[in-house]
Amino acid sequence: MVLSLYHTYLFPFILVSSMLIQTTNSLRVAVLGSGIAGSAAARTLAERGVEVVVFEAGFGIGGRTSTRVTRDDFRYQFDHGAQYIGSPKTDAFQECLEEWKAVGFVKEWNGNFASVVGYNVELETEKKDRWVGFPRMNSICRHLVHHRNARVKLQTRANASRTNEGWSLTDSKTKKDLGTFDWLVASDRNSGSHFRRDLAEGNVEEFTSEIRNIKSVKSLVAMVVFEKPLDLKLDGVQFTGKDSQYGSLGWVARDSSKPGRERKDGQECWVLQSHPDAANEFLKGKRKIGEIREMAREVLVGDFLKSLPLLAESEQIDIPSVVFSVGHRWGAAFPILSQEYQGVNCQLIASEKFVACGDYFGKLSGRIEGAYLSGQAAANEIIQMNKELLR
Repeated sequence: MVLSLYHTYLFPFILVSSMLIQTTNSLRVAVLGSGIAGSAAARTLAERGVEVVVFEAGFGIGGRTSTRVTRDDFRYQFDHGAQYIGSPKTDAFQECLEEWKAVGFVKEWNGNFASVVGYNVELETEKKDRWVGFPRMNSICRHLVHHRNARVKLQTRANASRTNEGWSLTDSKTKKDLGTFDWLVASDRNSGSHFRRDLAEGNVEEFTSEIRNIKSVKSLVAMVVFEKPLDLKLDGVQFTGKDSQYGSLGWVARDSSKPGRERKDGQECWVLQSHPDAANEFLKGKRKIGEIREMAREVLVGDFLKSLPLLAESEQIDIPSVVFSVGHRWGAAFPILSQEYQGVNCQLIASEKFVACGDYFGKLSGRIEGAYLSGQAAANEIIQMNKELLR
């Protein structure tokens, strides 16, 4: 039986209507994308009294911190993107994380972790910080955009064009008017890609021409549910991608071991992520998304099942039945660090009232922390440019 999936969320929201009314003394900002960077930008602006609308093309908020949940009675859930937040590298994000922990939508993930080199399963001896959204990974972004001055419109890919009145947005599918805004924040770098029309009429070639040079690490993911818990004393395992006995595996996690993901029916959810090298090899010449997802499911689940005796260091491990599995592809999972973007946290084009942000900016490229700091920096650029209005 095939079960449909959707991105679920934590807080109740008032979704904006297709027509947004401009107020006389309020700065209005549109944000493309609801991942960490976009949500951080939205929250920072909303706290300064700016009216913010976040446009998200997906079913739910979170970007790569989204949570997949089956739309059935079992309600299987998976953190199929970002797995956890590690130790903060900056004081600013440390302060932010402490606030999130105090509010209670981020909790520590305690478990047994290991890395595998050859046939050696090396248990983690020195405890490392691992923080996850509670009760789901997307709780972080849900919290950030949960503000009286912020609104979210889901399943809406907005095309933006620059006019004399400001940024005019229309729904890419229905062509309905989504409103006019004073500033535009692009938090999804794919908005500037050749195959998207988001900014085709935005007059921001300075952004789109450069963004297309960023290379990304691809990732295949499988989400699998076992009838009962695996007899494996590990909750997360990192692979080198160089040992053929583990096939395509790069990382596996017992999702049910994370806070808020515990199940009462005895079943167990796992997330399997490919090594980047394996993903690149498998994706060569493949374009059909259905074919790719099925391949991800078959390959990753198969490799994981084969690796279990090695991970358990016992041929006698009892492997329970698989009751559900599905594949996913992240086409641009992690940006490859670029020297050009390493020295800045966002890109401001003041003449067009446009700011770009995302996890490809700054020295913490590819990390949740880097994405958050970039979104915050983008918002602060807008605030600085409008300091008289926002006093």
